[in-house]
Amino acid sequence: MPLEIIHISDTHIGPDHSLDIRGANSWERACALVEQINVLPFKPDLIVHTGDVVNDPDPAAYALAEEVLSGLELPVYYSAGNHDEVPMMRAALTFPEHQSLLPKSADRLCYRITHPSTEEYELFVIDGRVPPSEGAYGVVSLEQIEALANQISGEKPVAVFSHYPMLETGSKWIDEHLLITNREEVLKMLKDKAGNQLKGIFTGHLHRGLTLFRNGVLNSGVSSPACEFTAWPEGDFCDFISGGPIPFNHVTLTSDAAWVKSYSIPFGASS
Repeated sequence: MPLEIIHISDTHIGPDHSLDIRGANSWERACALVEQINVLPFKPDLIVHTGDVVNDPDPAAYALAEEVLSGLELPVYYSAGNHDEVPMMRAALTFPEHQSLLPKSADRLCYRITHPSTEEYELFVIDGRVPPSEGAYGVVSLEQIEALANQISGEKPVAVFSHYPMLETGSKWIDEHLLITNREEVLKMLKDKAGNQLKGIFTGHLHRGLTLFRNGVLNSGVSSPACEFTAWPEGDFCDFISGGPIPFNHVTLTSDAAWVKSYSIPFGASS
């Protein structure tokens, strides 16, 4: 059976309803995102949010995030972004059925999604955060790589969800500052263990929709409802673009394919 997933990311919710990000109210835009997903003309199986749930780790911000995102009429799974803090996420957010791959770790979100709809698939969430003082790039620990390798059977379709992308984008600043730095090691393990069963890596972080394909690996990214980034080839920075439409991706996994449909709903559109 096909597996239908809604992919969202980078909601950047603040500690109150007034947080303004480059001219956009992140709370109002997160509410619009929830409204649009809830009126889809079909019933997806689950939602994956690939991190930066809040703009700064704060219990009040996570409480507001739970308030709005619990309004989604589907199970919601989370990865941790560079703006997130896992103990606060665990305390405030609702996590559906999952199997921790690092059971002794309180500050890493590395797990297998075990919702009943995923029985024919192997879906994983990994955690690439480094200390904020080090930058906005990611690193996947050897412990996570080994735990993931032990879970991949090679017999079922595999999808991996990460805040940080693992393929170069062709944008100079992004590729130097925002990717997983040990991505070649992670990708080698995934290809060795999953082979052609690796259907895709699904990411956020770049506030930009993207589709990357290299050496048989798909990396599909979804943009942020809060604001977008520029991604020019030779840019020395990312500029911010505010006030755009509300984005989400609809991912369909099958035994032999991954389909990604991107949606951009005008902000303020009625259901």
